[in-house]
Amino acid sequence: MKFFYRLFLITCSVLSVSLISCVDSEDMPFEEVEKIALKAWIEINRPDLLDNFQPIGEYYVELLDEGHPDSLPVRSKDAWVWFDVTCRDLAGNVVLTRKSDLARMQNSYTEHTHYVPFFLFVGTDNVAMPEGTYLSLRSKLRIGEKVFEARYGTKMRLYLPSSIGTGDKTMGGEAGYEGQYILDANRPMIVEVDVWGSVANPVAYEDQWIKSFAKVNGGLAPEDEKDSDAASKRRSYMRSSSDESDTVYDNEWHLAVDSIAGLYINYLYTPKQSLEFNCLGADTLIYEGQTEYKEGKVYGTKSLADINREVDDVLVKRFGRGLNPADAEPLDSVKTAKVWYVTRLLDGFIIDSNIPEVKRIVYDDVDDDEVGEALEFVTAKNSEENKYVDAWIYAIPQMKLGAWNAILTTSSNAYGATGVSGQVSSSGTTWEDNYWNYYNYYNYYNNYYGNNYYNNYYNNYYGGYYGGYGGYYNNYYNSYYYNNYMNNSYFGSTEEEESKLIVTSEVQPYSPLLWQVFIETTDAESE
Repeated sequence: MKFFYRLFLITCSVLSVSLISCVDSEDMPFEEVEKIALKAWIEINRPDLLDNFQPIGEYYVELLDEGHPDSLPVRSKDAWVWFDVTCRDLAGNVVLTRKSDLARMQNSYTEHTHYVPFFLFVGTDNVAMPEGTYLSLRSKLRIGEKVFEARYGTKMRLYLPSSIGTGDKTMGGEAGYEGQYILDANRPMIVEVDVWGSVANPVAYEDQWIKSFAKVNGGLAPEDEKDSDAASKRRSYMRSSSDESDTVYDNEWHLAVDSIAGLYINYLYTPKQSLEFNCLGADTLIYEGQTEYKEGKVYGTKSLADINREVDDVLVKRFGRGLNPADAEPLDSVKTAKVWYVTRLLDGFIIDSNIPEVKRIVYDDVDDDEVGEALEFVTAKNSEENKYVDAWIYAIPQMKLGAWNAILTTSSNAYGATGVSGQVSSSGTTWEDNYWNYYNYYNYYNNYYGNNYYNNYYNNYYGGYYGGYGGYYNNYYNSYYYNNYMNNSYFGSTEEEESKLIVTSEVQPYSPLLWQVFIETTDAESE
């Protein structure tokens, strides 16, 4: 294969000279030379694909699996699509992959990486991904004598010129998605695409997901207190210690704030009770392992139940079972509280924790002598020092000192339509260094344009049910940079002292999140 890649480069050079000599005084653009050379490469190596040439984009498609014939094509509607991507150069060298087994073979695997399909918007207009992949999902493809449209289960291999790939930018993965090789600028590439499924309204889908999770882990408290004699009173944004009569403590998941949709607290959660993540029915699953992560060295060799037991054991060993919130002091009885947490996606994957005993279970880069550092939460109302996601800003003030709690939220109170890009950086690394790798190229456009669609999804799903929440929601996205950059100072990152290497775990767009949280006083106030 490397011979053919060298042949491609030689062909480009030869064609450049010969073609230029045939044009009076005008140089042929490199894009044209590259497309001619790509065709020559196909003629030598994959002549069977010549009839699969796509005029729009001028690329070639190898159809590996047509997918499920009774499913609607991706192009039939604007939707968010789950799909795997593996990118190679023409020599077959991997430069990006979403698959853990291949990442391990490429020696790019990390325990901080969440190896699941991309989740990106694929609509009438391309706003979220490189052109070649978008065209393959949204176009009617010429496959020999027939016309084909990508759908659920479709697997295909694309042979793309750089004009619809990465153009004049270097291409590679990041934070565990990279291969062993970097693709230089202005180079063609091979992209393998597996389509898993799609959803028209991601807000509705994640709301269904968190409610399913809540129902199998204690139950969901009634949201309309008029419909239930035993319903709990809802809380204001910053509850004071005088509001205790409004609170009902039980094993159900309660709205943290009555005007905030999709944000729940379980006040009687304790690590002594195991959380169940397998909560979605077969009719709502998109891909294998979606609600029980099973990839990689740790999650692929142990069951999620076993990992959860190990995590729960170290939490109880370090902090104890915790106080019953009815018997504990309110948060505002101190000026500053310490927060210990485990951050999880709803498939059980741990993306971050400040508790070393937990990190040692799922990561391989934690020092044995690390003791961890609690995050400080200032209890004064509207404090600007609490630079955390909205879920924390609204939920933590409802908690008690010395007690365990669990926070469950939709993305509208966390990382929304933008998510967090997986990155590996070190001291001296600039934003531009990571910007143009292929993965962050995807995510950048998703970040930039995703907000335009989010409001419509949200308002169409929730409508006016929560009264004034629509106005709050719009304000939320005005704080887009606050939620996605300020909070990243701690979220999903680890640091190695010698190399100053920082690994940031990816959070996909529209990702519900779960926090297991223990609250205690600061050392100064507890003395």
